[in-house]
Amino acid sequence: MSRFVWLLAAVEPATPEAPAPEGHSPAEVLLHHVTDSRWFRHYDVGPVHFEPTKHLVFFVVAAAIVLVVTRLALRSYRKGGVPTGMGAAVETIVLFIRDEIAEKNIGHDGRVYTPLLCSFFFFILIAALIGLMPFSATSTGNVSVTLGLAIVSFAAMQYAGISKYGLVGHFKNLVPPGLPVWLLPIMVPVEILSMFTKPFALMVRLFANMLAGHMVITALLMLIPLMAAINAAFGWAVVPVSLGLALFIMILELLVALIQAYIFTLLTAIFIGMFAHPAH
Repeated sequence: MSRFVWLLAAVEPATPEAPAPEGHSPAEVLLHHVTDSRWFRHYDVGPVHFEPTKHLVFFVVAAAIVLVVTRLALRSYRKGGVPTGMGAAVETIVLFIRDEIAEKNIGHDGRVYTPLLCSFFFFILIAALIGLMPFSATSTGNVSVTLGLAIVSFAAMQYAGISKYGLVGHFKNLVPPGLPVWLLPIMVPVEILSMFTKPFALMVRLFANMLAGHMVITALLMLIPLMAAINAAFGWAVVPVSLGLALFIMILELLVALIQAYIFTLLTAIFIGMFAHPAH
């Protein structure tokens, strides 16, 4: 909302002697659009403290849309057995994830992990697209959300190894066979650390890309009031440039949303495959 307030106020002449309005400095406006904030008053249900924030609200909205889309896709099968419309589109994506991502990177066990990979893909994509709408927020731009996704991904990686080789065999596979004994004190900590760096990389990659896009768009829009603070004519002159660049970045964000959903899904499948079929 503050973006539009800044745009409307951009053409007014600068008044250096007047104090800056509270809460409208460039840094505060930028942080307002990329950080979480409380939307509703908190509720205490016994020992549970419930305080909805904008990222939590749009997290739930994105998850609800994923569920609705899948239900609509399933309904198209019941009508005639051959999916149409929404069902056909969802089936195309699911088959691509199963055949080109899951089975090619995990092997014959890929179908077991296809539901999880599809959940990652659809949730990340829809959450990112919702974040491009006016007065909304990108829940995957919150590190807590990407941390949760990374934890689920980490659990799937460990399950892939433990379910196939057992707990002891899973950890034995972390060390390359035939490794000299004197290298074990070095390699064992490194391999254990790598178990955690893989999901950490997933978490940071998704969070940083979602956050960066919104910061760039907001910074471009803030050029208007910043230039207007110097001179009203400068503010008017920079309007088409600022809006044009912001629109270009927003269109680019549509592609970024698809790419980030694909990359997170692909890397998760690759990491699961590394634990299911260890090769050193």
